[in-house]
Parts: sequence; C-alpha cells; structure tokens
Amino acid sequence: MPGKLEFSFNSNILGEFLLDKEVMTIGRKEDNDICIENLAVSGHHAKLLTIFDDSFLEDLNSTNGTYVNGKSIDKHPLKNGDIIVIGKHELRYINDSKSVGDTDEKTVLIRRKPEPIAYNIPAPESTRADATSPLDCTDLHSAKLQILNGKSAGKELCLTKPSVKLGKSGIEVVQINKRPDGHFIVCLQLPDDSNPPRVNGEDIGARAVKLHNHDIIEINRLKIEYYLAS
Repeated sequence: MPGKLEFSFNSNILGEFLLDKEVMTIGRKEDNDICIENLAVSGHHAKLLTIFDDSFLEDLNSTNGTYVNGKSIDKHPLKNGDIIVIGKHELRYINDSKSVGDTDEKTVLIRRKPEPIAYNIPAPESTRADATSPLDCTDLHSAKLQILNGKSAGKELCLTKPSVKLGKSGIEVVQINKRPDGHFIVCLQLPDDSNPPRVNGEDIGARAVKLHNHDIIEINRLKIEYYLAS
C-alpha cells in the first residue's frame, strides 16, 4: 500500500497525509493537497508522484528549495524514514513495506514492477512513426489512442499496459495509468518550449484527470484522441 507523510514543526507532530493520490502538491497556496502557511514556502513548492507503492518527490523550482535528509533535491525516490524539509517544516515519509535506508532494495522494487513503455510522439511538423513502437493494435477490447494530426495521423496505440508514457525529444511529458475505474492522465515534466498538456482544451495541471471516450489530448501542438474500442 502507498506510504504517508508525518507532518511536524519544531518536533511537534501536526498531522498525517496519506499518499493515496497519484499526484499531490505541497505549497503555501490553498489549492495544494498539503498546505503549509509559511513565507519560506513557495506557492507551489513541490510535487509528489505515487505509482503503485512507490512515491517520488520533485521540487517545483521553489525559491528556498526542497531538502531530503539534509540535501537539496530536484527529484528524489522516497524511502521509509526519509525526512523532507520545506521551509521550517518537516515531513517524514513512512512506508512500512520499505526497508529504512535500503536504497538498493528500493531500486529492485521499482525495476520489478511492470515497466511503463515510452512512446516518442514529436510535434506535428516532425512527427514520424517509431518502428519499435507497437502502434498497430488488434485488441478490440481495450482503450486506444489515435494520432489526429501530423505525418503520423491515423496511427493507433492500444492501452493494454498498466502505465504508458508519452513525450518528445527524450522528455516524458505525460503518463496514462490504467485503474480499475478507467484511465487517468498526469503531467510528469513540461519542456520549457512547450505548452501545458491539455484534455479537451483544459490544462491538466498537477492533478490526475480521468479520460472519457473521445477525449482529445493535446501535447504541445500534437492532438491525440482517447477512445474505447468496441
């Protein structure tokens, strides 16, 4: 099961947060999942991405930085007992299924999970079919993605894996995760020269968005339709 964060200030425990969402944000603004009202904390300070039982912490270009076990981080895979410091507040990561301080075991656990497959989908003017990517799909009982524009318009990708990443130029921009109640899309990393990824014209932001039949996903200028195969 996913872990949790124990929230404290000056060694006084203020509460706990269960990491039961794929994406959670930490910051000073009220729209964050974990709100820390302190001027040393940026409006949107850091992001937590949880996949299966593993959680990863990412600093969102905060003013004062995000620290784990005393070291400044950009991205960090969390392990049981890690101490996150944001401003003057501490968040201790607790996950009893993980060994304290055992980084090697953490790596093995991640590698043994079903590997997400990354499909390189460039901008329309340079779109090309990747010969190693299984764009053709014969499974008629699953959801699919279909490229709507560019040179690869009409190509299809069958969403049979637990997790699929989409991106361009070696950057994984979004991830589509398969849950019992459908597919959900989350933003992983936004290239500096790209527009925010959208679903039906609305920015995904720092949340997991459930996909519905015939939703239109936009990654920069590339448009992809999500649909349920009949």
